[in-house]
Amino acid sequence: MPHTLPDSIDVVLDIYHDSVVSLADAKSAGILAVIHKASEGATVQDQKYAVRRHEAYGLGLLWGAYHYASGMPIHQQVSNFLAAVQWGADPEADATTLLCLDFEPSHSGPNMSGEDACTFVSMVRERTGRWPMIYGGDLLRSTFSVARPACEVAKCPLWYARYNNQPIGVPRIWSNFTLWQFTDGKDGPGPHSIGDANFDRSCFVGTAANLKQQWPLFGQ
Repeated sequence: MPHTLPDSIDVVLDIYHDSVVSLADAKSAGILAVIHKASEGATVQDQKYAVRRHEAYGLGLLWGAYHYASGMPIHQQVSNFLAAVQWGADPEADATTLLCLDFEPSHSGPNMSGEDACTFVSMVRERTGRWPMIYGGDLLRSTFSVARPACEVAKCPLWYARYNNQPIGVPRIWSNFTLWQFTDGKDGPGPHSIGDANFDRSCFVGTAANLKQQWPLFGQ
């Protein structure tokens, strides 16, 4: 699933502090991986991140963390993100945690620019040794509507948001996507729900074994 993309598996759930979800129920519904909001801008940290990470590890779920972008100074945003995920405190946890920049319109003030996105992912690479995944939809498409081979985001695995029957319109800076968020719980093909609630859901083209083997680095 979704049925519109052959050979894909609908196994990735992304959530944040306001999400009302049982990770045990999610696992029972076939979810293999959870990507949770860790931080936003230069100061905001998600208070549910640490407790849900602990719960996910106990259930054997794959784990990831995303930073919601803003127009604040990039070095402050990178520091806030890595502090929120407690990078360096537990090398074993670091090694299995997917990192992601959520490149969407800011909730407060100006949006992160394309140039700042390039700086953000480069700084994360310098401090962690890996390229983060980058997530986005409309803003990502408009910002990277033409190929920019010099921009470092091209080195990042793409988590593409397009609530359509097909993941059309992938920005040319990427040759393909790694994950496709096919629904926000309302728009896009099904399934939308787990139990009685609807969620953002994403698929991976490949098998469960492929996903587990490639997580969290995806070819890096």
